[in-house]
Amino acid sequence: MNDYLQAVHRLIGQLTTAEQHDVVDYYREYLLDANLETYQQAVDELGTPRSLARKILADYSIRLSEQGGDQTSGRTRSSVQATKDNVKTVWLIILALLSTPITIPILLVVGALFIAFAAVLFGLAVAALAVFASVVIVGVVATIVGIVMLFQAPWTGVFYLGVGCLSLGASLLGWLVIKWLGIKLISGLSWAAKGIYDRFIPRSRAERGRKL
Repeated sequence: MNDYLQAVHRLIGQLTTAEQHDVVDYYREYLLDANLETYQQAVDELGTPRSLARKILADYSIRLSEQGGDQTSGRTRSSVQATKDNVKTVWLIILALLSTPITIPILLVVGALFIAFAAVLFGLAVAALAVFASVVIVGVVATIVGIVMLFQAPWTGVFYLGVGCLSLGASLLGWLVIKWLGIKLISGLSWAAKGIYDRFIPRSRAERGRKL
């Protein structure tokens, strides 16, 4: 039993020290009450240490995400931090699902979730790069041309300066739009992942009885 708990403890190092002790103390008490003393008995009851640890990390991440969005708590997160937390939550949920024995249809759902997760991140990166590689270059070139033309043809120079400023402003606006869409997409993906996790992840009696 101690070997099992030590393995779980090593795998939940992302949690705070207090949270780690809380988890280990809870499962130690549960195994003692159930008279499960060997490593194999603990595995039969709770699953492998890796499977249990990944579910614990996913549970804590989901709780943190939900608390961060609660305006009544008096603490709000920035959109960047909330997005990072959602990305982390989705990843931990995927790991928890993959480490748990599941049927082929559910495995296909997990695969689709992983592909969607990767596609969203990749798509946002490509979109942002495309916007800045085109609009910013146009803005910079037009601005330089406008400055040079001011000394030769003032009105033409003013025109190019206007085009340059407009392009640079459009690049900023495009960045804000991409950022907003990214936040919404990742938030929606996180919501879907939590729904799949709650619906399909199997829970032992110990996990059902534990309240975070």
